[in-house]
Amino acid sequence: MTVVAMIALFVVAAAVGIGIGWGLGSTVPHGQSAATTTSQLSGQSAFKLNLIEPMDNAWPANSSVAQPMFLVQGPHGLESSANISLPINTLIQVTIVSYDTPTPGSTAQEGEVNGTVGGNMYLINGTVASMSDTSMVQMSPWGGNVTSVPASQLAHTFSVPQLGINIPVVGGSEEIAYFEIKHPGVYTWACLTPCGLGPTGTAGAMSTNGWMTGQITVT
Repeated sequence: MTVVAMIALFVVAAAVGIGIGWGLGSTVPHGQSAATTTSQLSGQSAFKLNLIEPMDNAWPANSSVAQPMFLVQGPHGLESSANISLPINTLIQVTIVSYDTPTPGSTAQEGEVNGTVGGNMYLINGTVASMSDTSMVQMSPWGGNVTSVPASQLAHTFSVPQLGINIPVVGGSEEIAYFEIKHPGVYTWACLTPCGLGPTGTAGAMSTNGWMTGQITVT
C-alpha cells in the first residue's frame, strides 16, 4: 500500500523573504488585533487550505529514492500542490499535517512564524499527545499557540517569501494558521528547509513544482 493510500485511510528566493515579516499577506482581518491567537479565530468563517506532507514518496527519476511532498486535501481527495488558488481579501485558514521527521540543517530563522494573524500558529503536537516524546515543545495539554519552533524539531516550512509568510512544520504534528492576502497575483510557495537532494539539499523535491514548491494564484 502506498503512503498516499495509507493517509487516505486515516481520512489532509527564500530566507530573505522570511525576514520581511508582515508583508502583502499581513493584514489583520475582521477587526482582530495583532495579539490575536489562532485559537480565537477558530470559530470564524474562513477559506480552508488543507495540506498533507506524507514524507516518503518515490522520486520519479529513481523510485528507490524517497522525497517529501506537500499535497492538497481537496474535494476529490489528495491533489497536487503545484497550483493553489486562494481568494483575495479573505481570511485563509491553512492546516498542515506532517508525517515526517526533523530535517538536519534547519535554522532558527526557518522555525519562526511570520505573516500570520497575530504572528502565531496553533501547534497540535502529535508526539506529546501520544506521550511518545516529552522533549518536544511543552504545551498544555497537547496543543497551543506558538510564535516559533526549535530548529531541531523543524521538518519543513510552508513559505511564501514574496508575502512574508512562513509557517514552520513540525514532523508528526499539525499546524493551523491564518492569513489574508490583499493583492492579486501569482506567488511562489516553497519549503525553505534543505529537504531535497544533492549536497545542499536544495535539488530534487525542493526545486520541483507540486513537491516542495509551487504557485499560489490569488484572485
